Amino acid sequence: MSSPILTRLAWTGPVKAGANLEARWSAAHPMDSGFRVDDSGRQIPKNIIHTVRAYLNDRLIMEADLGTAMTSPVYLAFPVLVPPEGGIVKVIWKDDLGQMGETQQRLVL
Repeated sequence: MSSPILTRLAWTGPVKAGANLEARWSAAHPMDSGFRVDDSGRQIPKNIIHTVRAYLNDRLIMEADLGTAMTSPVYLAFPVLVPPEGGIVKVIWKDDLGQMGETQQRLVL
């Protein structure tokens, strides 16, 4: 079993209805490109986060298909328009080995 990947989701600016926030998501994933070798000279298999989706109140607001050029730790920023009722922003990701993760944060008005 692989170890859990630590992730974080945060915003810039005050959370208030109608505000445009920048959501910042990061993940401590190794993002192995498949081009490196270990100390014994064996190739390290490719394992990158390839799909990231962000939802606001279960509605898709951002989708990204990542490649081998993405660094570790992974960092993505995307806009969020705060709805009058607030809600929950959820980020779901998947890597080449089938590992998935989820981070969510409540928009408290």
